[in-house]
Amino acid sequence: MCRVQGCVESMSLSEDHNADFESAGADSLESRAMALVNPASGLANDFLNVYNEILMLIELLPTMPELADDIAAWRPASYRAYFMQSPLPGSDQALAVYAGLDPGFRALFEANVEKLAESGVDAVDAISRAVAAGADDCGEQIAAVCAQSAAHMRGLLHATELLINHGHLVEGREPQAIANELFSAA
Repeated sequence: MCRVQGCVESMSLSEDHNADFESAGADSLESRAMALVNPASGLANDFLNVYNEILMLIELLPTMPELADDIAAWRPASYRAYFMQSPLPGSDQALAVYAGLDPGFRALFEANVEKLAESGVDAVDAISRAVAAGADDCGEQIAAVCAQSAAHMRGLLHATELLINHGHLVEGREPQAIANELFSAA
């Protein structure tokens, strides 16, 4: 060991040292994968990025008209589709856990995601129509469409967040009753 200040000690990375580093990396990768799925629901919060992204773009559009093309290009994704293409560590585990969820809970979650996706598509369509009609200056018409779309999406996103983060929508309500309510509103 070099005890003189300014002395650079020669260090080699032996195979044993590399093996320790790779092992630590694998443990870290596994722990990150396990952290992806919320134990309360068996769902991964990262999925909501698809919908948080479009919500953010919609909210910003009135002040940033250049986002109209990004909004028009947005597409919804199902939970499975999102994790099938995701490069995140733990995507395979998220899909495996999802496949093992209670079918009633999974149906409730999928109904929420379907409504969220429909809301996003409706917002994109409404904004695209407004832009095509000449409201590309992001005047009052676009601001109104964005505000209405964002408010609707925010409510649906909140319900989906509750399912992912807590495994239920509202305390004291049975998942089947909530699912029936969602399906009857469709």
